[in-house]
Parts: sequence; C-alpha cells; structure tokens
Amino acid sequence: MAGRALTLLFALLPAAASAYSHTHPVLAWSSHHSKALSSPAVSEAAKVDSHAVANALYTHDDICEHDAVVVIDHAGLHASDLRGLPSSCHVSKFISGAPSALKLAYVESSSHHVKPFHQLADTLTKRCGSRAVAHSPDLGDLDIDASQGKHVVSISLPALEEGEEGASRKDSMVHHESWLSNELSKIEAAFSNYLVIYSGSPASLLHARQSAAGSSTFEAAAAPTDSSATGGILKHYQLLTPGLILALLVAFFVLLPIIFVGVSALASIQSPLGNEIPKGFNAEEKKNQ
Repeated sequence: MAGRALTLLFALLPAAASAYSHTHPVLAWSSHHSKALSSPAVSEAAKVDSHAVANALYTHDDICEHDAVVVIDHAGLHASDLRGLPSSCHVSKFISGAPSALKLAYVESSSHHVKPFHQLADTLTKRCGSRAVAHSPDLGDLDIDASQGKHVVSISLPALEEGEEGASRKDSMVHHESWLSNELSKIEAAFSNYLVIYSGSPASLLHARQSAAGSSTFEAAAAPTDSSATGGILKHYQLLTPGLILALLVAFFVLLPIIFVGVSALASIQSPLGNEIPKGFNAEEKKNQ
C-alpha cells in the first residue's frame, strides 16, 4: 500500500511542478479611486487568462476617466521576481500608497495573445480618444505632454531571460525597476490622474536575445561574467520554480505524513490467535467426557 501511495506521489509531482509554468503577474494601481480595478468582471477574468483581464479592464466604463493609462509589458517576468525586490523599491511604494490597486500573482498566459495589454492598447486609445506613446529604455526621453490631452503610454522593458537565475536575475530586475520608477515619476509629475498596468508575458528566445544584445540602457548592468566558471547549474537552468517548490511542500508536509500515519496504523493492527486456549480449559476433564 505504501508503495502504491509513493507511486501516486511521484506521478503527481510533474503536474504540480508545471502548475505555474505558464503564468505571469498582473499589477495595476491608480492615483485616484478606480472602479475598473475593483470590478467583479476583472476578478472573474483573472480565472481565465491575461487576455480576458486586459479586455475586462479596457472595456470598463471607468477606464477613460484617467488622463493617462500606462501599460507596461515585461517579458519573462514572474511573481518570484517581484517578491525578490526590496520592500523599499519605488514600485512597491506606488502600489502601497495607491487609492486603488489590483494584485494578481499568477494569471494564465493567453495562447493566442502573447502580449494582450499591449495588443489591445490601440483599442483603448481609440475608445478614449487618447494620444498613443510607445516607450522603452532604448528610445530616449519619454514623449508625453499633458497639454495634448489624454495619453496611453505603452512601455516595453527588456526581457528577463528564462535561464537566468540567482543574483544575476535579481540584479537585472533591480535595474529594470529603477529605470521604470524614474519614468513613472515623470508621468506622475505630468498627470495627476493616471492608471498603471504592469504585466508579465512569455519571453521568446528571439526577444531574450534582442534584449541582451540591443538594450544599451542595461548593457553595463546585465553584462554577464564567464558563466562557465561561476553560477553552477542554477545559472543555466531554472530548477526551483514556484510550481516545483509547491510540489515539494505538498509532498513533505502533506502526503508523506499521511503515508506515514497510514503505514503506522496498518502495522499496529493485531489479529487474535485462532488456537488460543480459553481461560479455565482443562484437558483431562475434556478427555473424560
């Protein structure tokens, strides 16, 4: 029985490890109270995928109330990357001090829309009659002007490589967040009523290579040392994913104790002896009868 339970345990581990492999975080906050961020439709859409979340936000009646909507796409971003940021970082302060905020740690990626928040930004621009602005670290200064009306600002951050782990990935994330915070401060100074949507998306191999080779803003910070000499296997492969950590926790703290209790209970069962001599039995009297 214990062998069968262990077999079932190891069969469930791959499924549990891949539970969060195709998910990415979605964060949103606003400088004024936003009904869009607290909408039940958005909460329901989060159970589907990122495209449904983007559609629910962009079609909400309250979305055009903001003077600026900032849509940030960060390829390769996972919830663990955000947890690795210091609590004193600017993005954390923006969210904690916002009147309205939306925090979704694990949203399934859409199979047909890799970057739904950016892909649907044109629809939002037309709906709200806003000025569209595209921005990234290699495009120079941020081109915003409050006198030209409402804005939809689409920001693309350099991709976080899927194989990058440990201190190298954390350093890249810190530099990305520092640059982003500086740009958000400019938007905050230009627009008093704004909404920010910060989402992760799948990082394609081509996107990762272009990010590593083409972004001059983070070139110095992200330049790797000799990876063959330092870093070990964690430098090249993402072993401790959130799904794998969850699977290990379930295995060690739930399944193994249940198996141990079950085996102990089976071992403690004692069957009575079938040939035990009853109390008061006399063989001589039985023979004389």
